[in-house]
Amino acid sequence: MNKPVNRITIGILGCSDIARRKFIPAINQTKTAILKAIASRNPAACRDLNAELISYEALLDHPEIQLVYISLPNHLHEEFVIRALHAGKHVICEKPLGLSTASVERMIDRARERRLFLFENLMYLHHPQHAAVKSVIEEGKFGNIRAFRSIFCFPFPGAGNFRLDPAMGGGAFHDLACYAVSSAAHFLRGRCRSFSGYALCKNGLNISMNGTALTTADEIFSYSLAFGQPYECLYEIIGEQGNIRVDRAYTTPADMENRIQVTINGKDASFSVPPADHFKLMIEDVCAMILAGKSFEAMYRRNLAMAQMAEQMWKGCHHEELCQ
Repeated sequence: MNKPVNRITIGILGCSDIARRKFIPAINQTKTAILKAIASRNPAACRDLNAELISYEALLDHPEIQLVYISLPNHLHEEFVIRALHAGKHVICEKPLGLSTASVERMIDRARERRLFLFENLMYLHHPQHAAVKSVIEEGKFGNIRAFRSIFCFPFPGAGNFRLDPAMGGGAFHDLACYAVSSAAHFLRGRCRSFSGYALCKNGLNISMNGTALTTADEIFSYSLAFGQPYECLYEIIGEQGNIRVDRAYTTPADMENRIQVTINGKDASFSVPPADHFKLMIEDVCAMILAGKSFEAMYRRNLAMAQMAEQMWKGCHHEELCQ
């Protein structure tokens, strides 16, 4: 069967909750992608998803699949990213792309050798609300950014979830740091340095991290991420003349009109952003980049910069084991 013209054929490795609830419905809403097959060690969870169910090996070898979405536990990302790239497939990988900078470098090297797209799924940045926030800053009335604050916390995942297993790359840092570092890099002018903070662990599992960094543009970046706390998901930007707050910043529902809280020179300048599905927009943007056939070097550099920044965050913290 010939693939539709100007559409990317996708295969999914790992029928995770996020794949079922977010990624697959988004594919079905796009005109530039089509789901061909799913590989999962739990086929029963995938039977109602209107896709061929095949083995991992068959999916990687499938001649019609051009792009593989990897939604496996964190410790398996590097292995299957490299296997997919070796098979000649473009890759979207769930966060975090790798568990270390060295791991990400190995994946980038293989992608560069094969001239293939490698994308860490920072899907939230494709929501138009973040471009709207940038526009407010760039208008000039906001002034230079002085501080950026990122908070992402939620209750502990349920029993049996790989996020609770350090051997599987679990923990709050691996699950949540990517949101803080990517949003900071998106808005701040300077490069982050001088990380410091506290990382708290329980039975070897990182459950929270709180800290700060200073950028080369004298901006303060502060972050709080945690398991086992009430849900919070926001960022705040403090400028010389105002401040901006975006709630549900990283998990904005596709049907939600989000209110962006803005104050400039003491006056309210808040506005609303219409509903948007950032998964759908991300898939469309990725497909467009692949179909354009241009260099993927900028994406490789972004992947590496995010890994390096997260590693600096980890190394800059004092690590403490909780006693209770």
